[in-house]
Amino acid sequence: MISNKKYQELLELVISGESLADGSTKEEKKTFDELLSDHENMTDEADDLGISEPIMYIPGEVEGDFL
Repeated sequence: MISNKKYQELLELVISGESLADGSTKEEKKTFDELLSDHENMTDEADDLGISEPIMYIPGEVEGDFL
């Protein structure tokens, strides 16, 4: 599982248009690719809706077990 901090770092890379570091793990690469796809879909949809500055939210860490 990717930590919230690492998720934020990956999201920052996607938003800034930077690429993933060569030494990244498979899980980091998978998350980066998912974020990249989500970001592209979000910006395309925002363009269609006339939203000039769409925002991707970073999920907060949740404590406890919610089953």
